[in-house]
Amino acid sequence: MNTNKTQQNLLIERAKCIMKKTHDPIHDIHHVTRVVEFSKKLAHETKLSEKEIDILTLAAWWHDTSRTLTKKPSVIIMPFLDDAISAFLLLITALRFRFFFNSTIRTAIKIIFCKTIGTGGYLRKTLLTKKQQVLADILHDADMLDILHEKRAKEMFTLAESSPIYHVGYKLAVWWFLSTSALKTKTKAAKKYLLLLLEDFLFWIKQKDILLWHVQKYGQKWVTKQITKCSKNVLQLKTAL
Repeated sequence: MNTNKTQQNLLIERAKCIMKKTHDPIHDIHHVTRVVEFSKKLAHETKLSEKEIDILTLAAWWHDTSRTLTKKPSVIIMPFLDDAISAFLLLITALRFRFFFNSTIRTAIKIIFCKTIGTGGYLRKTLLTKKQQVLADILHDADMLDILHEKRAKEMFTLAESSPIYHVGYKLAVWWFLSTSALKTKTKAAKKYLLLLLEDFLFWIKQKDILLWHVQKYGQKWVTKQITKCSKNVLQLKTAL
């Protein structure tokens, strides 16, 4: 195994160790593992090179490491800071191990940094080449797809039942991720996965007990609006595919 690959694998193992210590139940090792799997699927369908897949895989493993820095991660503030902080953590670790001259690692750092909400669009055009922008798009899509994953939705549902903070956070998450802007996948390969996840989410939320809970917590008007929004997105994706 060459030196670059060895360094990459060491950093991946480091990320796994870090993520096992997270205090954020919806940004844990299981979430990151699913994002890595989604990233690889989208990368293969996009026909990326082996090196590009290596960059994407490393970035996916590190993209939520910032979530381990606090015992009470904010569901409001962290989404705007987590990527930038995660990129910084990978940078610091690479410097500590003297891995910074590895181009795969440097590019992974840039991709995570350019995923930052709000400033990510400007940063990606400034700091990334067109090929690197494709990698950033795939990481964005993989992360977004997992937010709609049935397992994660159930985790958020359980947390919302027991925590006032996650009660509000769950409502915001469902609203935001079912909005048109949130569901605009950046890669064609992600559309079919998004369709399957939306259909699963729609089936789940329409179950009698689950639907009743949502109505009691958030009101019939809000629930109906989200289901309608989800159904509309399913139809749009079917048409597009």
